[in-house]
Amino acid sequence: MKIVLAGAYGHLGGDILKALESKGHDIVALDFNERPIAFSGNGTVTFKACDVTKKDMLSGLLDGADIVISTVGLTKASKEVTSYDIDLNGNLNILEEAKKAGVPKFVYISVIHADEHPEIPLLDAKAKFEKALKESGLEYIIYRPTGYFYDIVHVLKPMVDKGAINLLSGKPGVANVIATEDFADYIVDHLDEKNKTISIGGTETYNYDEIAQMCFESAGKPCVIKRAPAFLFDILIFINTIKKTGKADIIKFSKFTLTGDLVGEVKYDKQSFSKFIKESFN
Repeated sequence: MKIVLAGAYGHLGGDILKALESKGHDIVALDFNERPIAFSGNGTVTFKACDVTKKDMLSGLLDGADIVISTVGLTKASKEVTSYDIDLNGNLNILEEAKKAGVPKFVYISVIHADEHPEIPLLDAKAKFEKALKESGLEYIIYRPTGYFYDIVHVLKPMVDKGAINLLSGKPGVANVIATEDFADYIVDHLDEKNKTISIGGTETYNYDEIAQMCFESAGKPCVIKRAPAFLFDILIFINTIKKTGKADIIKFSKFTLTGDLVGEVKYDKQSFSKFIKESFN
């Protein structure tokens, strides 16, 4: 099949790209920049530099595609753009071009509980696009992952190196995060699904206290968890909103991940999160 993959060279996008190519698909890879990826030689990959917030850059890129897959979303603080610019309007531009090109199916990577938190822009923007996709008339698959191995360790490892992990007071959040490679394989193996919204994570479920404990054990250090009251996050959100640093939305999302019940209904993995933690620190 001919598949257009938007956000093809991000962390998840790169794994989806490899999985698609290994299955012999013809992929048009859209992103700001290309990065080296080792392919199997079974399929073809054509890179197209593209800013999805600019409609004219998408013109003609989706012609002849059987499926569009989008991982497009804001992943870090920015003073220049918001989640509504990227997650909503960027994906709406892709959807509009898909309809013009007659693409029959759109696969979108969202976030678990996206439609339950309109006060969190990173979730609300995704929820608004989910609604537009469902109303578009195209066949769709919406994935709502719980979080990824890499992201959790990427955030916690520097804290472990400094000797303490900072968490919120009260009941810790719980999640069954999934490896991006495993999630990519699941997506590619289920391209025939249609008109479904799927919350997905791994088979191991832990709260953040347990994850912190595993990180320290793997690093060979005593477990030190420092607690901060949740209202401090609200103060940080207020300060960063006033100063327009671009960090307020990320802080809101961080509070959501640290306190939420992020357990996907579909539990799938080929890799163990606890083993990943051990290998990351060793």
